[in-house]
Amino acid sequence: MGIRSWLIINSNNVIINGETVFTDVSGKDLLKFLYRREIKDYPKFYKMDVLCRLGIVASEMLINSVEIDEFDKENMSIILFNRSGSLANDMAYQGTISVDDYYPSPSVFVYTLANIVTGEIAIKNKIYGETSFYISNDLYPKQMSEIVNSSISASNNSPCICGWLECQSDNSFESVLFFLDNSSHIDFSEENINRIINFKKVNKMEELIIKLKQEIIEVLNLEDVQPDDIQNDAPLFGDGLGLDSIDALELIVLMEKNYGIKLKDATQGKEIFQSINVMAEYIKNNRTK
Repeated sequence: MGIRSWLIINSNNVIINGETVFTDVSGKDLLKFLYRREIKDYPKFYKMDVLCRLGIVASEMLINSVEIDEFDKENMSIILFNRSGSLANDMAYQGTISVDDYYPSPSVFVYTLANIVTGEIAIKNKIYGETSFYISNDLYPKQMSEIVNSSISASNNSPCICGWLECQSDNSFESVLFFLDNSSHIDFSEENINRIINFKKVNKMEELIIKLKQEIIEVLNLEDVQPDDIQNDAPLFGDGLGLDSIDALELIVLMEKNYGIKLKDATQGKEIFQSINVMAEYIKNNRTK
């Protein structure tokens, strides 16, 4: 079986088959944004825990990229992995039974099993094959490749949705999903899984730089300026982009609001706001969200 399509979604980024989907939101707002963009008409989404929301959004984007109705959904399988099971929702449920007026929440209890997400994906897309959810200490490409390929062989090489789906909280999550079928020449091997995971790491700074340019254009109302017009190493103030002290205050607010970085004053910002590259490097090393 080969990798027909792949997708990465984490709290700040969306990448599908090597193409970045740029947004100005993150965390739980990112999942809502993607739901409205990709699904729109599945109101059950808003009742789900974060693991199921991530699974529904990620699988929908993956499925939309391959035209799933062309495949045999009667035997299609879903195989997912993560390290914490449904812990994020379990903690929310624990909160409903730890108060003085003990009242367990049925709607939260529904999602206290990790494999509920595989069922949600199957129901949403009318997939009738086997579904499995494995708990692993980390995303181990070799382990994933061996388990998935073994399972697919046992089901006569039917198509498969598989991958990593981890949620630590409403605002901290990560998915790496694959759609596998017989038509692709990209083997679902340890090497190719690693290559895709590393793609995310290599492009993380580039994504941050593009996102930062978009945010600066928006917050400073730079009309007729496009991200490509801002050079990564060019000065933001003076002869470069031509920003002034008022703009510096706006950038200080942007840093705190979007990245959780609190700067004391414009004097401190003077060194940080030298260029896009300098700003991005500072954000990478100091961001709290």
